[in-house]
Amino acid sequence: MRSALMVLGMHRSGTSALTRVLSLHGPALPADLMAGRADNPRGFFESRGMVALDDAMLAALGSGWDDARPFAPDAAAVLAGFVPECVALLRAQVPEGAAFILKDPRACRLLPAWLPALAAVGARPFAVLAVRNPLEVAASLAARDGMAKRDALRLWLAHVVAAEHDTRGLDRVVVHYDDLLRDWRGVVARVGLRLRGEASAATEGFLAGALRHHGRTTDALLRDAAVPAVVKRAYAELRRAPGEEGLDPAIFEAAAGSIFLRG
Repeated sequence: MRSALMVLGMHRSGTSALTRVLSLHGPALPADLMAGRADNPRGFFESRGMVALDDAMLAALGSGWDDARPFAPDAAAVLAGFVPECVALLRAQVPEGAAFILKDPRACRLLPAWLPALAAVGARPFAVLAVRNPLEVAASLAARDGMAKRDALRLWLAHVVAAEHDTRGLDRVVVHYDDLLRDWRGVVARVGLRLRGEASAATEGFLAGALRHHGRTTDALLRDAAVPAVVKRAYAELRRAPGEEGLDPAIFEAAAGSIFLRG
């Protein structure tokens, strides 16, 4: 089966940069790419149709991209009803028979619709869990959307918990934004792609410049009393994972049931 790289990460976590780097070394991008904007002038590298469909799924669930509240108990049935539309979009927007890459942060919480659709088009999912320090994510969302820090942290946790849960049993890797900027070649190799020599200059050029904003260290996160412990534990586990095998599901199960996420 052909591979489908699913870049799964919270908004403002470097998913656009990661998707572009990976696409330069093999997998095709969807045909209907969203144009860049002032907050991301280099481009989002995500399908306009996929974003619109994901927004429709969230609306059907009584939610939205910036709503971290848990879905209703009938969410699985609602999402199952969208699988044919996901299949149709994949057949229209990704090349037949070739490996491809998909990315939309909303998909972190919508995998029960996308995974069956990938199977229907003969694609084997490979999950790339994209991670960035939640304090950086919160600062970026505050600057772009005026989002409160606590709301941004809850949204970050909802995305990583859902993505971790729904990719268990799949081939997957965790990629931290810092690691992409420091050693993109190592990231490409860990995802299982062969480095394309002719693409190296393009990759270096793309990553050069103002891609790093709102820098925060792990120590700053751990010292910040305003960051709930459940967020710190989830981030620490995700930060550990690129250097060691596997993720501890108990940490994410605890996060899913936490008062902070469900309150």
